[in-house]
Amino acid sequence: MDDIENKNKQYKIVVVSDSHGDTSRLERLLPIINSADYFVFCGDGAADVMRLRGRITVPIVCVKGNNDFWLKEQLNDSATVTFGGAKALVTHGHKYGARQGITTLLEMAKLNDYKIVFFGHTHKYTDVIHSGIHFINSGALCNGSYAIVTYDGQTFVSQNCFIK
Repeated sequence: MDDIENKNKQYKIVVVSDSHGDTSRLERLLPIINSADYFVFCGDGAADVMRLRGRITVPIVCVKGNNDFWLKEQLNDSATVTFGGAKALVTHGHKYGARQGITTLLEMAKLNDYKIVFFGHTHKYTDVIHSGIHFINSGALCNGSYAIVTYDGQTFVSQNCFIK
């Protein structure tokens, strides 16, 4: 999924991962999701997104996680999207050793010229820049954590948010 190369646009991206069946939290998040430009879901609860997709009014980037085995034919392990010229990787992270750190994700990002990587799996909010590449993990929605990320054509800024 590629966006029009609009480097002057301000993007608002709602990033969620690891809902693990907590559809009610995801449902309460719908007004925030629908006020964004994109909704990015980084796996483990993709069926929750599929249940609510008819009520999501913005483009969805959704990948499967290690617990989304029943969706293995419908979803990919990773996706690429471009925000105003900045190439982004969306993945759950389990196939890249995210629990052990971002080393493999960093290698993948460098090889493919990604400017930002959205991932999940660890259930821990992460917002770090390494070697000029931004890594954001929204934390686990099943614990109430999600992220709002803005991009102004130059810089990604992430805010860790919570919903009961």
